[in-house]
Amino acid sequence: MARFAIAMIVCSELGRSRWFYKNILELKLRTDASPHWVDFDLADGGVLGLRPASESLVVKTGSLQLGFTVDDVDRFVTDARTAAVTILQEPHEESFGRIAVIADPDGYPIQVATPKPWR
Repeated sequence: MARFAIAMIVCSELGRSRWFYKNILELKLRTDASPHWVDFDLADGGVLGLRPASESLVVKTGSLQLGFTVDDVDRFVTDARTAAVTILQEPHEESFGRIAVIADPDGYPIQVATPKPWR
């Protein structure tokens, strides 16, 4: 059985994307081998890798959407907007909790959600 290990995102400007994932999403930097790649720790041992665009790796927004949970999606979106992050979908209620969608520097959509408490 395969186990999830890494999700890789192709970036047009590695430094700009590194700043976004480190400072906006507050992911823990694992490896910084700029200008070749950057890795962040995710829950349960997973890794988010950032790779620069090349002839064989191209930025293709809409080809991937990541999702993260946050303590307060409304506060998160307010802080992201202050940092000039593009908000693709304002916070709203869904059956599982409150969600919003922001864009990373290359336009990849990122869902942020505050789940409803389990009863």
